[in-house]
Amino acid sequence: MTLDSYLELFTTLFGWAFYGVLWDVLVGTGIVYLPFLGILIDNWREPAQGGEFGTVTGLSLRRMEIDLFIALLVVVLAGQPAALTPLNASTLSYTPPPTLNDPAPATATIAAPQSTYGVNGFNGSPATVNIPVWWYAVLAMTSGFNHAAIEGMPSTSDMRTFEQQARLATIADPRLRQEMSEFFTQCYIPARSKFQAEQPNAAAVSALLTTYGPDDPDWMGSHVYRDTVGYYDTLRPANQIPGWAYNAVRDTEYDPATPPAWGKPTCKQWWGDGAIGLRKKLIDEADATSAGFSGLVVAVAPALAGEQQNDAVARTVLTNSPPAWSNNDLVANNSGSTGLLSTAENIVKGGLAAGGVLTASALFSVTITAVLQALPMVQAMLLLGIYALLPMVVVLSRYSLSMMVVGAMAIFTVKFWSVLWYLAMWVDQNLIQSMYPDVNIFLQIFANPGEHDTKRMLLNMITTSLYLGLPLLWSGMMAWVGVQVGRSIEVATNPLRSTALDAGQRGGAIGKSLVQKGARR
Repeated sequence: MTLDSYLELFTTLFGWAFYGVLWDVLVGTGIVYLPFLGILIDNWREPAQGGEFGTVTGLSLRRMEIDLFIALLVVVLAGQPAALTPLNASTLSYTPPPTLNDPAPATATIAAPQSTYGVNGFNGSPATVNIPVWWYAVLAMTSGFNHAAIEGMPSTSDMRTFEQQARLATIADPRLRQEMSEFFTQCYIPARSKFQAEQPNAAAVSALLTTYGPDDPDWMGSHVYRDTVGYYDTLRPANQIPGWAYNAVRDTEYDPATPPAWGKPTCKQWWGDGAIGLRKKLIDEADATSAGFSGLVVAVAPALAGEQQNDAVARTVLTNSPPAWSNNDLVANNSGSTGLLSTAENIVKGGLAAGGVLTASALFSVTITAVLQALPMVQAMLLLGIYALLPMVVVLSRYSLSMMVVGAMAIFTVKFWSVLWYLAMWVDQNLIQSMYPDVNIFLQIFANPGEHDTKRMLLNMITTSLYLGLPLLWSGMMAWVGVQVGRSIEVATNPLRSTALDAGQRGGAIGKSLVQKGARR
């Protein structure tokens, strides 16, 4: 039997184990027999109220037979756990949907849960639990229906995984952070200043802007600066860069007879070297802090050239760990570093950051991430509660047929949430692709929105409302149907009882008329 979450593997077994415990308590205390006593009393009292004598006794017995037969049928099918339908732990499994990180996820079982459920918690689950025949059929039908529905839906591209992993890609190595800041100060700032001053409109520059986007000059790894003569190809750092060997042809400011420990590469070499270049280090750092992030970029944007894919990884890391000015020469007379001015500046910056970023983008991003993780756990816990409390419902309903149908609909309703969440995920992925049709723009903006927070917030609000709203709508609709089904079953069984009641009333009327005739004579 296929389930819908890692946690449900264990809550299903524990829920039905609690069902068995509660049923045994009800049997041991004799509470399970009280509904039968109520049936006997009602079927003796109601026909007797219809007349003084006559066929009342026979009709009362007929009604008792009918109600007792229905009650016994409900007990056998939906009350007493049956050895005929055991729920074996070995038959339960859960296969998570494929993601960009794990395109072929392993199937989780009780023996190999693929999680800490059953290892550090929920351990000691029973190997086999006997459950009533009716509820076993409901579980089997619901599981098959849900997974058939999901298999019939189109597949999704799982863009949210990329978004979540993109936030994790950062720089944990302080030495790399320092090197990045030095590159920003000694290469990017001079190149950017020169570009702004010259505003070159050569055909080669226009071609680069067309290929890599008009915002290409706005980041450290700009192809305009790397591939245009007079920028990164001639700029060099003022200090030696550890890890770069001295080159007599390039590092002419040093005496070859007494070479320095390290050399000073050009900014183009410093950024783009395939072995020790800064971009290569940033990509490696991204994979270290966000496992396999560069592979995710390839999976999301396979049509892009490798150069653009590498740039997307580096830009994501730089966005999460922005470079800082590493030279203190320009600090003096340009910012308040002490006193009241510094305090006011920090308050303003902190207020803007908290009010803008935390309240807007981060709030919905964190919310949707938490919602997606919590919903399957909430579903599994609700199902555990339903399974565990079913014995009380069975007994308190006086073993009615309508209870069996309404209970089955309750289980089906909660388990069908998995289909609705898949539908919500499919809508979310298609909305993302519709709002970001250019995959290059998606890589640059969706994971690192910047000024596009409004569009991101709109997506997150819609997705959150779908994940929460669809189950609420579905549950409400099923509640209407459940009430109608319960009433329909009651209406269908009423003729069996009304016939006996009418006959009792008629028998009483006939007996009364005979008594009156005898008195007149």
